[in-house]
Amino acid sequence: MKYLYIIRHAKAESSSYEIDDHDRKLLNKGIKRANNLNKWLKNKTSNLEALFCSSSLRTLQTMDIISHDLNYSVNKIVDKKLYGASDKMLINYLSCLDDKFNNVGIIGHQPSLQELALTLVSSYAEGYDKVLNSNLSTSNAILILLNIKRWDQISPRVGILADYFDSKNI
Repeated sequence: MKYLYIIRHAKAESSSYEIDDHDRKLLNKGIKRANNLNKWLKNKTSNLEALFCSSSLRTLQTMDIISHDLNYSVNKIVDKKLYGASDKMLINYLSCLDDKFNNVGIIGHQPSLQELALTLVSSYAEGYDKVLNSNLSTSNAILILLNIKRWDQISPRVGILADYFDSKNI
């Protein structure tokens, strides 16, 4: 069994002609909600072993906040291939992960994160059936249990949506 946290970056400043999309910074509201996500992750029973993060400034800032002061160390991997990656590219990326990692998170962007979750999930823990029907908001996370032993076995419909964190409901 593998565990995948799909994490959307925290709320960032709006797109504009003055700021390149890749360089958008987190807003104070985003920092607060990312701290809420950090508290949620601290209470999970299985520790994150690795976080794979897009190279954008807002995802890097989110990774720093959510991994700060955890009761364990987490490998942090930044990869520019994750910036703008489609759901198919994300599945290919995940299929190449080292099998020593059983519990990973991926921090990235919409709409590909939600599309990734929609592709992977075949069933839901009680009460989570409507999660994928709504937009994956900033600083929110989805935990998918993957019925695989190796990452190269990842494919559509191998997952159970086991948990969901909504940063606005704290």
